[in-house]
This record gives sequence, structure tokens and C-alpha cells, in this order.
Amino acid sequence: MKKFDDLIYKCLCAVCGFLMVAMMSVIFAQVVARYAFQHSLSWSEEIGRYIFVWITFLGMVLAYKAGAHVALDLLLSHMRGAPKKLLKLVNVALVIVLASGIFISALALFELGTMQESPALELPMHWVYSVIPVSGILLLYYALRDFWACLTQREEDKPC
Repeated sequence: MKKFDDLIYKCLCAVCGFLMVAMMSVIFAQVVARYAFQHSLSWSEEIGRYIFVWITFLGMVLAYKAGAHVALDLLLSHMRGAPKKLLKLVNVALVIVLASGIFISALALFELGTMQESPALELPMHWVYSVIPVSGILLLYYALRDFWACLTQREEDKPC
């Protein structure tokens, strides 16, 4: 399973990297068009915003997997043994609840997006909204893996 986790992580990193380059290119083209040619690209702000949304949601999953989310761990760093494990389990359980909420809410938003189009690109909005349930499922997957790993860990192993 670790290989599968790493494969998902590497794919997400590649997708986010590609999206960052795409967003930078679109915004750069907008700046060049506006200042060099005195003509604004009507679609660039919209596509830049949608790419940023995708980067944000996929980046949330990457940050969780890498343990890079901002955390207040003052209490956790002073705890040992069972209380520390319990606090970590509660934390991961809350992430599971959040990921489930994101996924369930995103399904309703995705359905609503089938009836909407973006103003400039006339792109069906369900394409834009599709990243939300995907990121919710991926976050839920990683959180469930962390929960299971922390739950099944023995005391003599390193802390979860």
C-alpha cells in the first residue's frame, strides 16, 4: 500500500506543478497582452481563478500527506504514551469527518454545476467543481490510512 500512497502523492505533485506552470503562463500572457498590445484577454482571469481553485484543493491533500499543515502542537509535544496516541486519533478522526463533509457537500455542488456555465469560457462548471469531491476522497483515504496506522501501532514502535 505504501507504493500506492507514494504513486498518488507523486501524481498529485506532478498535477499541481503542471497547474502552477499553466496558471503562471496564463497570467503572464494576460499581462503581456494588456501592456504590450493594449488588449485584455477576456478568459485569462477566469481560467487563472479556476486553476488556482484546483491547486488549492489538491494542495490540501498534498499538505496533509506531507504533514505540512499548520498545527498547534505545543500540547502534543509534551505528551507521551496513551494520551498522545489518543489525541492523535481524535485529530485524525476530525480530519476524517472534515473529508467526509467535503466529499458529501461536493457531490451536491457538482450536481448543481451541471446546470451552470462559466461566463467567459462557457465551460460547464461541473468540470471546475470536480476537483472538490476528488480531493475529499483523497483526503479521506490518507486520513483513514493514518487512523489505521495509529490505531494498530504498538507502544514500542515510534509514536504515530
